[in-house]
Amino acid sequence: MEPRTAEPIALGEYLAFAGEPTAGPVCRTPDGIRLRRDAIGHRSVFYRVDANGVWFGPSLAGIAAQKPQLNLESLGSYLSCAYVPGTQTLLQGHFAVAPGTEVTVSPSGQAVTTSTWELPSTPLEWEDEAALREELRAGLEDAVRRRLPSPETSVAATVSGGVDSSLVVALVRRLHAGPLAAHSIAFGPEYPNELEFSGSVAEHLGVPHRVLQIHHTDIASSFDATIRALAEPNGDPLTVPNYLMFKEIGGGSLFNGEGGDPCFGGPKNAPMMLDLLLGEGSEAMAAGYLRAHQRMYDDRRISLKGDVFSRLSTDRLEDVIGEFLTSEKWPGLVDRLMAINVVFKGGWHILPKVESLGAEHGVTPCSPLFDRRLVELAFRIPGPLKRRGAIEKYLLKEAVRDLLPEAIIERPKSGMMVPVEPWFSGPLRGWASERLLDGLSRFDLFERRWLEDLVRGKTGGLRPRRGIKIWQLLTLESWLRAVDARVA
Repeated sequence: MEPRTAEPIALGEYLAFAGEPTAGPVCRTPDGIRLRRDAIGHRSVFYRVDANGVWFGPSLAGIAAQKPQLNLESLGSYLSCAYVPGTQTLLQGHFAVAPGTEVTVSPSGQAVTTSTWELPSTPLEWEDEAALREELRAGLEDAVRRRLPSPETSVAATVSGGVDSSLVVALVRRLHAGPLAAHSIAFGPEYPNELEFSGSVAEHLGVPHRVLQIHHTDIASSFDATIRALAEPNGDPLTVPNYLMFKEIGGGSLFNGEGGDPCFGGPKNAPMMLDLLLGEGSEAMAAGYLRAHQRMYDDRRISLKGDVFSRLSTDRLEDVIGEFLTSEKWPGLVDRLMAINVVFKGGWHILPKVESLGAEHGVTPCSPLFDRRLVELAFRIPGPLKRRGAIEKYLLKEAVRDLLPEAIIERPKSGMMVPVEPWFSGPLRGWASERLLDGLSRFDLFERRWLEDLVRGKTGGLRPRRGIKIWQLLTLESWLRAVDARVA
């Protein structure tokens, strides 16, 4: 494990910080302190500079100054995405190292960022389908093999019943000689689940299938501990289920299927593509991408107090998205969406989440579908082979068709839905109301009437997604309280 610290390193001293999951310290430099993050973002690095030196570490809260000031420019990004993409953070003067970069802080305290890796372009010509399929299969096996522990070590893998997690656990079973167990999550018999499919995968592979049942009482009792464990605020409702799963595993390696959708043409691209195709110009395209997150992008003006909204800045975020979506580096819309999703969904959302929550319980999360070599290979796969008409992740499915039951390959993805809507309409309504109306209100950011309408289900709209927004704001309240943030 690379060196990490919550103590300041005096300016002018040297310390290396390596980001690759299996790498050691990077080369020494006389120029100052160098912080490096791996290409895709499997490891997080945050830093701030003060009169004492450079504070750095894998957690934003771990390096936070006393009573840090909320960065309102980044608040708009959090509300739009439920995480903060980019090197700015929710705290003034605290920064994140971007994936594929290194930051050198000179003895004078000046930070200089240089690139160590760039997203590949998509070629205009490509190999035939059969050759790409064979190369993809070999790449998948290599990505899994390099993350496996010694043969006698027990390994765990999450399986939802979708093709991504199923193919990963199938490859682990094929390549690992030691014990393997498949783990799934459910939220009680009253809510939909995919246990029929995850169970069939486990049975097909001949591995034990263990189901963790999570109830609303587990959410309330584990919420603050989960938020404290995060590297930075993440308003995804899967954070607490992830935390409880890592706690259940209790150590070792846990493989997952994260990365299949962003890298290989998954269904989450469909609404984005529709919004983008209906929009006009790069500004409309960027707004369409943010609306496709289905968070609070369109709620900012009505939910925030006027003086707070006037200080937001999402232009930077929308400009970055616009550059991706109009770049000639990637010839098709699917390729452009893949590029932005690798950066946004991978490096700023999914990978930091599983890294920090796993570390809390001594678990090493393994995300082979976000492997750098595999991502580079995915960029060489043309859009029509990622999505063939209505068939999502076409080439990925063809590359692993022999590993899984036909029903798993062909079934449409439904995803694991955390039942936030019924929870916040029922057993968790009082808890959420207290946390938002008493807790979040004290930061004087949101209109109280809007918060009241949100909790009571009176915000309106065809798809208000009330539960998702409540969860996102509960996360913000818990995290701001944990770091004792102030609003200037």
